Amino acid sequence: MSTIVQPLRWLCLILALFLVTAPLPGHAQGGEYSFPDEGYSSGETGEASYVDDEPVFEDYTSQYESDPDALVEEAEGATEPPPASPPPAPIEPRPPVDLARKAVMIGRTPYLSLKEMMRQVAPLFAFLKKEMGVPEVRLVTGKDYASVLATLERGNIDFAWVGPMAYVIGREKGNLMPLAMARHLGEASYRGVFIARKDGPVQGLDDIRGRTIGFVDPESASGYLYPLYLLQRVKIDPHKACKKVYFLKKHDAVLQAVLAGKLDAGVCLEATVTGSTDPRVKGQILVLGRTDPVPSDVLVCRQDCPVNLREAFLAALLKRTATGSAALGDPGDGPPPPTFAPATEADFQSVQAVWNAVRKVARHL
Repeated sequence: MSTIVQPLRWLCLILALFLVTAPLPGHAQGGEYSFPDEGYSSGETGEASYVDDEPVFEDYTSQYESDPDALVEEAEGATEPPPASPPPAPIEPRPPVDLARKAVMIGRTPYLSLKEMMRQVAPLFAFLKKEMGVPEVRLVTGKDYASVLATLERGNIDFAWVGPMAYVIGREKGNLMPLAMARHLGEASYRGVFIARKDGPVQGLDDIRGRTIGFVDPESASGYLYPLYLLQRVKIDPHKACKKVYFLKKHDAVLQAVLAGKLDAGVCLEATVTGSTDPRVKGQILVLGRTDPVPSDVLVCRQDCPVNLREAFLAALLKRTATGSAALGDPGDGPPPPTFAPATEADFQSVQAVWNAVRKVARHL
């Protein structure tokens, strides 16, 4: 009997040790501010896929954006980005696709909560679906511009909707092609703003020295790089002059963190402030400065995108411009759907100039 009991004791001991050290189901092993993996279509970069005609959309970022304490500090040891390299040689387009069977995948960062972002883009996606004659148009989200463009480079999506600076940086690394630029309320550009509380310690740009400041994303034009260019002209490097620098990933997250007093100052899209329905904004937020105009966001594809696919996509976007806002229905409380214009490399010359100026001091996370 003892010859049987002794091995059983060892087996029970090993099993107990395994149960103690194994992670609990659903327990995140990553950092404090990591995004959940559940519900995403790909585990490589956290892309989430949503069909345009789904009536309900799960919001995987509401906790992140609504909690003013969820500030993502700049990575320790962040280094200067590498110098620009010559763009890759052009590549030939892939064979045509059957649009009648093609699910069009469009990548974008969740600049708002996913539920609100889907509410804004769903009418546009339904329009594209009809005009292109495709069975569906899906939104695929990544945690930031870099992850969206990486998904495009791998061929997991067809088009990416990114900021102009993300495109300028991305074309140095991959074979990207600009197709169309969005026009919001008819405007071909927008601005970033520095904000602070009216009753806070920061009443001017020079006051950010020794204080905490929040930006949006290391590749955001209005939320980081154009503001960095403005600060550079007044001899302020926030990464040296400020007590702490944070990247919050969303424009409205920066606004809410400043309102809550979690940040002394912040940078976000001007429309985030002017379009806010929060009654506290008008009475409590002070605009410290505005950036130069930033060319509007751009829809891009890979150079090897099938010609019939990109031509159908661009034609649908431009027809949206001619059709007018009425074609997409009532936007409700949100902004009206954007219109679009063709994009060329010349549209990004000013963006390239800003990137060249701030390249050495910008942080790449």
